[in-house]
Amino acid sequence: MSTCPTCGARCEGSHCFRHKPRNKLSSKLSKKLDKSEEVIRQISELREFFLQIWRKRLHYSQVSITYLGKEPLTVYFHHILPKEKYPQAMYDEENIILLTLEEHDNVERNIYKYEEVNKRRELLKKKYERS
Repeated sequence: MSTCPTCGARCEGSHCFRHKPRNKLSSKLSKKLDKSEEVIRQISELREFFLQIWRKRLHYSQVSITYLGKEPLTVYFHHILPKEKYPQAMYDEENIILLTLEEHDNVERNIYKYEEVNKRRELLKKKYERS
C-alpha cells in the first residue's frame, strides 16, 4: 500500500482515485457521444413536429376514420415517403398520415395496402421529384 503524493491518502496505485491521472476521451467515444446527441435532438424535433400535427388535425385514422383517442402516440404518425429515402420530406406535414396501430403495422408490412396512402404517396413523389 502506498500514499498519494498529492493528498497523502492511502492508495493501491501511485495516486488515490481523486488524483489519479485521467485519459482524455478517445475520438471514437467523442464521435459516438456527438451522434447520440444528434439522435436525441432529432427525436425531440420529430416529437414536436408530431404534436403540431396532432393539434391541427382531428384525432381519427385517415384511412378508416377510427377514433385514435386523446393521447398522441408515435405509432399514429406514419411517414408516407420513408425518412431514409426522402429526408427532405421528414418534416413535411403532407407526408404524415394518421393511422391506427394496426393500420400502421399493416402499411409497414405492405406499403400498397391502403388506397388513401397510395394516392398520397404518388402526389408526394411528384412533389419531391420536381424539387
